[in-house]
Amino acid sequence: MNLMRIRRLLLNRYTLFVAGLFCYLQLTDELIELTRGVWHMEIPLMLYLYFLLNGFIRPSPWQPVIAAVPLGALYLIHDYYFLRFFRIPKINDISQIPELIGVLGPTGNLILLAIGGVLAYLLILFVRFSGKALLLTIPAVILLALPFVHPQGYILLFTELSYELIHYATVVNVEKNGRLATALYNEAKRRETFSHIDQYRDIEKLALRLPPELERPEKGNGRNVHMIVLEGFLDPTLLGELPKKIQPVHPDFTALLGNKQGFSVSPVFGGYTSQAEFEVLCGVPAFQEFDEIEFNVFSGAETYCLPRILHRLGYHTMASNGFKPDFFNTIPAYQGLGFDAVYFSKEYTPSQETYLSKGDDHENKYFFDGKLFAQNLAFVKQRMADKKPFLNYVLTVYGHFPFEYGNRVGPPLFRDTNLPWDLERIVNQHYYRSKALADYLKQLLQLDPDSLIVLVSDHLPPLEGGFETYDHYGYLQPDLQDRFHRNRFLVFRNGKPETHKAFYHYNIYRLILDYVTNHEYCRVKGCKFDYPLPKEALRDDYRILMGLASRH
Repeated sequence: MNLMRIRRLLLNRYTLFVAGLFCYLQLTDELIELTRGVWHMEIPLMLYLYFLLNGFIRPSPWQPVIAAVPLGALYLIHDYYFLRFFRIPKINDISQIPELIGVLGPTGNLILLAIGGVLAYLLILFVRFSGKALLLTIPAVILLALPFVHPQGYILLFTELSYELIHYATVVNVEKNGRLATALYNEAKRRETFSHIDQYRDIEKLALRLPPELERPEKGNGRNVHMIVLEGFLDPTLLGELPKKIQPVHPDFTALLGNKQGFSVSPVFGGYTSQAEFEVLCGVPAFQEFDEIEFNVFSGAETYCLPRILHRLGYHTMASNGFKPDFFNTIPAYQGLGFDAVYFSKEYTPSQETYLSKGDDHENKYFFDGKLFAQNLAFVKQRMADKKPFLNYVLTVYGHFPFEYGNRVGPPLFRDTNLPWDLERIVNQHYYRSKALADYLKQLLQLDPDSLIVLVSDHLPPLEGGFETYDHYGYLQPDLQDRFHRNRFLVFRNGKPETHKAFYHYNIYRLILDYVTNHEYCRVKGCKFDYPLPKEALRDDYRILMGLASRH
């Protein structure tokens, strides 16, 4: 009899669920440590949710397994996202689903639709509703709703039960306190912080602000600035273990630049281009304090960022974006940043004035760099005839996942069955991208030699194998700080290339302002370009910029 009870105790579904959860936590111990926070919050919460799900599944031999599937899927999605993009997913990332659908294409969306259909079928087939089960969900509903309706209450609860809480280190919080509990905390903290955003709108307290006497047209040197942000521009020559037979850089690019290429540290890896845009245009780190995407907070209200400052210095500021205007809240963001003119392809904005067009190239989802650059060069020639200095800001899109060549580029030149499919595509893309970039730079340098030209990659592209692929093929030195956030950074100052071995995306803002003011900006503001830099010193300015940008 006692043996039977022991067997029931050890072999029941709940004991097995906890055992399976424990094993998974042990296997992923690099992300989760079995600390007090995990035992106090994550494990009890997951066990309770598993108990509830069992109540909603029709009795059958498969009931324990089916009830565990949604919770297992949550963990797998969370960890895949982390391994692929090196950042912790947050609840507010759901707002990016429309962008995800927009970039996946027909095949990807068909797969998503099929998965949704299977889940709906399983829901109809196995789910049952009962008054008792619904009654038992009340505590879960209260707990899961708490971060949304009373963020401060959940923050206090989490703080009390947590093992360690560091507001600027999300990965550490997950390690010490668990995935689901920390995701709820992140949402509560975001909402609680956002409720105070109106406190950060005093521009007089902005340390970045120039003295009014410097914000006049006569203080600018009248030289043009060309700022190009390249989508997912991975330099394959930095992969030390790439097969020697593959030479992915076009000779024209090598002849033009040689070793005059530096690095800048991006705020993101694998995606979220707008985070890189925010940093280069606003001069502060993308802390994600008010939203996972800073641009989402922009309402179109005037904020104090590079385009608006240059406008006050007598510049015409224009942005050319190679993709759709409905991604990352781009239109209100660009308006708030202070661009005088914004151009998208006419295929995406048929009713707006624009010089960009993909033309009849319907097979290519993403605007090829070469075609985009050629149109931008023609436009720059027109602008130069106006005799007014300008900021020529260009965002490309060709290097976006899934890295398709496109029928206007050329055939794949490098084939290697040992290479992962995505890396093989990137290597071939780079040959054509580097040629297009070399052609653009040569013509732009001839057209406008006395100017500042800055090119930087927004982030490294996501590879199917995540960091393991980068490690396997030897991307930079293994012990190099910020290795997976270091991106190619090219600068031409008055026709001559210069190298910056370690830079930050948010310092490109200072580089540009210092150039157009003949170094007056850094004389007044005391620019710090050394690497590494303490980012926390810029948090107050970040909050003020976000407060200004969010006004309605």
